[in-house]
Amino acid sequence: MKSQGIVKLLAWVMISALSLTVTNASARLLLVNDSALEKSNQQLADIKAQIKKQTQALDKKIAEKSTLEDTFKRSELKVSELVIALQQTQNQLNSVKDKVIKLTAEQNKLLAKQEQQQQILGEMVRTAYLNGKHDYTKLLLNQNDPAQLERLITYYRKLNDARVEQLEEIEYTLSRLQEIARDLTQQQQQLNELNEQQNQERSQLVSRQNDRKKALAQLNRKIASDSSKLEQLQADEQRLAIAIENAQRNAIPRPEDLAGLYNLKKQLNWPVKGRITKRFGQRRQGSMRWKGVIIDANLGKSVNAIADGIVLYTDWLKGFGWVTVIDHGKGYMSLYGHNQALLKQAGDFVEKSEPIALLGQSGGKATPGLYFEIRYKGKTVDPARWCR
Repeated sequence: MKSQGIVKLLAWVMISALSLTVTNASARLLLVNDSALEKSNQQLADIKAQIKKQTQALDKKIAEKSTLEDTFKRSELKVSELVIALQQTQNQLNSVKDKVIKLTAEQNKLLAKQEQQQQILGEMVRTAYLNGKHDYTKLLLNQNDPAQLERLITYYRKLNDARVEQLEEIEYTLSRLQEIARDLTQQQQQLNELNEQQNQERSQLVSRQNDRKKALAQLNRKIASDSSKLEQLQADEQRLAIAIENAQRNAIPRPEDLAGLYNLKKQLNWPVKGRITKRFGQRRQGSMRWKGVIIDANLGKSVNAIADGIVLYTDWLKGFGWVTVIDHGKGYMSLYGHNQALLKQAGDFVEKSEPIALLGQSGGKATPGLYFEIRYKGKTVDPARWCR
């Protein structure tokens, strides 16, 4: 019983010495690479700000003289703004969830290590007690052999160093576990706040999508006749051509050497996987034919660049909704319309298969789908000659 009391006393002394003599180990910070997330969210914030600016200008115009077209455009601007906000929130949610997973994994490893360290600490206390039965001073004074005395001193020094190192490791484990517990509480609170924010944004999005449906129904009633539809389509195509010409004229020359698409026939992937419901050259309305293809796919799916290029144009166009045009060099361009939201801005360099938009049904389309064109020197060509 007396020996047990001495062991407990020695354990208390060693733990007290731990807090007084061992240097506090600096807690390692959880290294999470957020640079890509920050860049993505900054791009989304810039696009969201541009949409908000357009919406405010349009609101002023509507207040002065309301038209069905302007009301419809405003509803699609609001939808896109909310989609971008949801994308930002989802990025943040994914980042926080990733941090929680990494923190939890580290916590589990440290808890397992802590159990081992407690066993080692018990062994250290028992060893210290047993060594205490042999008076260290007597051992030194009773040594007649200097070589043996030197070996004994070296042994005790190494034993002491090992104990100090072990105590430092134990202290670090305890400190890091406390830090992880605080971080996990903070991250969980942030998760709850982001989930609440996302639910609110989704509710607003549903409301805005309903507004869009009503405005679209009114527009369709207005252009019910075939002749009106033909005139509308011709006007839309003219607006698109003018927008592209203006964008080319105002584009800032870039140093990238773009190779064009000539050598990539039948080698490119379609910008989105889905069912092609309208093909190039197919009759559209009256004498008009499709100058691109329509690819039906799920709402919100990523739309990817077919090849490296520079974003030439990004904006909302009547009849096409949210449009992105990419210049691939050597006279080749690709066009992506009816998007729900755009992820790039004019002037951005994009790589093959990089997401540039989220698939939607903007510009008057009744169901989700992508309008896709390839142009060479201003004229549309069959995308099926390049994509497979």
